[in-house]
Amino acid sequence: MGGLTDRVWLRYAILFALITALVTGANIAIGSRGGGHLAANRDQLRKACDGALPYGDLQGLVRDARPGELRQHGTMLAPGRQSRSLLDCSLSWGGGNGVTVHAEALVSDVPQGMETRQILNPGSGATFTAPGTTGRYGARGAWLVADCQGGLDGRVRPTTDLYVTAKVTDGSAGAAAGTSRTTALTGFRTAVHVANAITRAQRCGGPPLDPPTRVVATAGDQGGGGLTGPAARRCDWISPSSVPGLRPGAWATRGDAQDSASLSACTGDWDPDARHNKGVAPRDWQITGVEAASWAGVLGRSAYDSYEREGHVPGWGAADGDNRLVDAETGADDDAEAGAAEAEETDAGDRVDRVPSYLTRPQLALWARSVCGGRVTYHRVSVLPRLRIPDGETVPLGPERRAALSETAHTLLARYLGAEDGWPKTAGCRDTTVLGEVEEWH
Repeated sequence: MGGLTDRVWLRYAILFALITALVTGANIAIGSRGGGHLAANRDQLRKACDGALPYGDLQGLVRDARPGELRQHGTMLAPGRQSRSLLDCSLSWGGGNGVTVHAEALVSDVPQGMETRQILNPGSGATFTAPGTTGRYGARGAWLVADCQGGLDGRVRPTTDLYVTAKVTDGSAGAAAGTSRTTALTGFRTAVHVANAITRAQRCGGPPLDPPTRVVATAGDQGGGGLTGPAARRCDWISPSSVPGLRPGAWATRGDAQDSASLSACTGDWDPDARHNKGVAPRDWQITGVEAASWAGVLGRSAYDSYEREGHVPGWGAADGDNRLVDAETGADDDAEAGAAEAEETDAGDRVDRVPSYLTRPQLALWARSVCGGRVTYHRVSVLPRLRIPDGETVPLGPERRAALSETAHTLLARYLGAEDGWPKTAGCRDTTVLGEVEEWH
């Protein structure tokens, strides 16, 4: 009996040894293919990109299977070399996991759409903003603009404007619900961390940016959040009771949700789905849409240049700017009524414009310039009348109707500048000068 038991235990011992050998062989095989690199890859993450990456936000992406692949250049890494980039860096660990960052000193415009409707409707791929961060998340990752008040070194032209992009990819997450939101937040936090590292290294002054704690969806199908507090009320001043000349009824307002110290955009539209508006059809020339936006610093220059390329700034065949000062405390334009009457008498005269059918939303825009937070800031408001024009035809716009549009635009600007919860008021804008009107139907 004892011999039988010994043989059974011997068989178990042989089987155990065989399994152990197989597991050990598998581990050796995996190791020969590049396993066991986790510690080295995490150490690489701490040091990569001039130490500018946020280790806490990115460590979960680090993989063990193979050594991390790092590519980096830029004047932050090699100060004596010529480069358009302060920092251009990518780090990947296989399996679709990695991070890519880019930072440059802006000597020209922001490489993003800065017009009002582009800010609010950025198109496919640009799906999130991070409240408190001037930027957006899109197909190429998150981008932001930051100030380096003391100036950025190593540039041919002096500049204080820093542009940073960051794209984070998480191959293991796949298409799981919530992945895009999480990835967007990590992208924003990475971009903020890089911006702060650069401004600290450049010793250019100013407080660091706060890393965002959440993102807000900009597209209706993203299902996200919305803003609360003062940021949610920045566009509520748009209503027929506040701005005489707008189509009576309920209006729907929308803001850019960035809660930025450098940028703000609002739109308002007469809401045909509102209970009190149902069954009512606006008449031609009734104002059923408005826009209001402000851009400070490099964003203002970028926005103005964008509109200028389309001929939509004062002086391009439109009414010339009258350079009236607007009261910085109340937002009131003391000469608005006189200016509207003068426009009817002198600028418009007996002229009748013809508005063509191919213009789906003709509008009259009014530009102004202020100093907000110590930076030159451009403001643009516009009124959009309702028109039904048969294809291939035109409708006349006479001096009386033109003067009415002008009066509403000037009132809109005054209300925008003076709204207690509006961006210009909270940004402390002062010394506002009206630059002129633009007829966007030519």
